[in-house]
Amino acid sequence: MALAVHVLSGAYHDSVKLMRISAAASEKAHVRGAAALMGTPMNLEQLAASGLLAEEAKGAGPNDLVLVVDADAPEAAQEELTMMEAALTAPRRGGGAGPLADLSASTLDAALGVDPAINLALFSIPGPSVRREAERALRKGLHCLIFSDNVPVEDEVALKQMGREKDLLVMGPDCGTAHIGGVGLGFCNVVRPGEIGIAGAAGTGIQEAMAAIDSGGGGISCALGTGGRDVSDAVCGLATIQAVETLSEDATTKVLLVLGKPPEPAATAKVLETAAKCAKPVVIHFVGAKTEDMDRYLHAHPNLHMADSLADAGRLAISLSGGQAEATPFEVGMGARARIAEWSRTRPKSCRYLRGVYTGGTLCAEAQAIVGKTIEGIRSNAPLDKINGKMADPMSSEGHAVVDLGDDLFTRGKPHPMIDPAPRSARIVQEARDPETAVVLFDVVLGLGAHDDPAGEAARAIEEASSSGVLFIASVTGTEGDPQGLNVQRAKLAEAGALVADTHAEACLAAAAALEGLGG
Repeated sequence: MALAVHVLSGAYHDSVKLMRISAAASEKAHVRGAAALMGTPMNLEQLAASGLLAEEAKGAGPNDLVLVVDADAPEAAQEELTMMEAALTAPRRGGGAGPLADLSASTLDAALGVDPAINLALFSIPGPSVRREAERALRKGLHCLIFSDNVPVEDEVALKQMGREKDLLVMGPDCGTAHIGGVGLGFCNVVRPGEIGIAGAAGTGIQEAMAAIDSGGGGISCALGTGGRDVSDAVCGLATIQAVETLSEDATTKVLLVLGKPPEPAATAKVLETAAKCAKPVVIHFVGAKTEDMDRYLHAHPNLHMADSLADAGRLAISLSGGQAEATPFEVGMGARARIAEWSRTRPKSCRYLRGVYTGGTLCAEAQAIVGKTIEGIRSNAPLDKINGKMADPMSSEGHAVVDLGDDLFTRGKPHPMIDPAPRSARIVQEARDPETAVVLFDVVLGLGAHDDPAGEAARAIEEASSSGVLFIASVTGTEGDPQGLNVQRAKLAEAGALVADTHAEACLAAAAALEGLGG
């Protein structure tokens, strides 16, 4: 072990930047491990568990930045550490706009001093610190986008109530995606401007819908993420309701799209009551929600329209923007059915189970919802069925299972798998080598903030496990405008032998068709 470490006192950097720096260093062949993180107790515990807690870092505090590299030789470790330090001040890659794209200010007041017209603050800081800092921003008249997770629910409610009182929107906590004023924030795709506005308690759900809209020739006026917990009864849809009201009044928005995972009863009622008052068409899709819970609203209010999937919601929004209320349903194409039939004839007879490997939490939920209509007993570490659907061990799949690798269990102290796809690649190989695995279903999510070549990484994992006899089925969420290039990414997966669907819903239907009749 050759460790190089540097502790920078009082040098805060946001978690997304630090995750990207860590991931870039860790990919080097001569580097055994690397980390760039704030010296919080939890992060120091993670360093100790991974063997990277050097003596110099043990006294670091939450306001100190810790850079550490374990390489083959001391010189190599020091060289990589120097590169990590340089990356801290490198210009951002994409996502910025206008003269303030590279603005660097050490305090909120300093940023407002440069341009008092700034009206949005984005937070990517430790969860326990969010409430104090976000309240400061709200008092200064700023909307807030909170990327941070691990924020206490009582803090979330207090911030959203304060925002409501001040007519300011609080997006998040755990808001991964937004598109405001033509700028993508967090994990976001590059899309054309248009007249469809999205309010979503679902990060990759927003991305999947935006990708379908872009593919269909539509455009986005605005996409407001609210954080997945917003539609729980504890929060009761505070931000989602405010986002719907905001988009209802926006002159550029002609059609609204409201997305999320299944809301709890009180939140469902509040959100749908607000949507029903909108004078514009509203498409509703809550992944895995029971349609009977919403039927009375749909029948009583002709402006509300139910979609069957995330991608279908995007397509239906395009149709409504043109005055139509229908979208062609998704189905498994003839080419995919032929591929499935060919695989069925040669598959090992012991394989019978679905294994889903996901970087997107909402897509993981959609897999359970769609495939679960055909195949019973799917379990997950992020189950739709909270009572019977929990995996016994998220590290090791049994039976039908889909795993959300973006869950806190997998990301605590580590880069998100959309930034560093190595954990997803390892899990693909792990699942494929299980003799009981029939189908490995997985997502690839493109866009700003994501890995430069996520499909290429997945393709290498498929090639490593190609002798297993497993059918690999993939969806790629993204647009041709994304830095990674949608068609290039799809081609890499196809060349590696995966069945690549046009949408995630179609990938799920293909998986269900392949599994039907295998006796799982």
